[in-house]
Amino acid sequence: MTEPPSKLEPPLALLTGRGRHLDDATLLHLVTAQFTGREEGSTELSHTLFARFGSLAAVLSASNRELESITNMGTHMVPMIRLLQEAALRYNRARLPPEDVLDSEQKLLDYLTARLARENIEQFRILFLNEKNSLIADEAQARGTVNHTPVYPREVARRAVEVGASALVLVHNHPSGDPTPSEADLQMTMQVQAALDVVGVTIADHFIIGNGRHTSFRRSNLL
Repeated sequence: MTEPPSKLEPPLALLTGRGRHLDDATLLHLVTAQFTGREEGSTELSHTLFARFGSLAAVLSASNRELESITNMGTHMVPMIRLLQEAALRYNRARLPPEDVLDSEQKLLDYLTARLARENIEQFRILFLNEKNSLIADEAQARGTVNHTPVYPREVARRAVEVGASALVLVHNHPSGDPTPSEADLQMTMQVQAALDVVGVTIADHFIIGNGRHTSFRRSNLL
């Protein structure tokens, strides 16, 4: 008889493809135990990290300064967490449809959420697409404050021409967790589109990423 996922030891659950049944606290403990190379001390560290950040995703997205402020982190743990974060981002990017990134909105949102959902500072990114909506480049254009990111429409248009883009997907996060567009978001989008009209480039969509929620300007008839 196959043992239920909840009864499996955590390492065995991972090896049998049932890691999805493990909660964040357990996974975080496995990460710290693996990277510290010892069981002793890893339980306390994982509990501290979980209490401070609340989830594994939040730990991976935490800044170096935030991580370094945790007692008993050790000099090797922050690079390891950065490694895990980068691996997760590359995995989600590799899952994007190669021909048309807009063909699977869920996979696109998985990637954008992994990029931005846990950021505590507002960040503005652009996905540059060719005429087939294949991804040419994904670039961070600006980082701002907790509720504002400066965006320069002419710079966006200039970069679109440089990379040969036919369309763009704009994306930024709301650290508050609420993805409702502000008046400034609406105005910025219109200003960017006006600059892009001059060079014959369109905005395919503008996503605002919140905490577990998002807004699509296209689906909301805001474009």
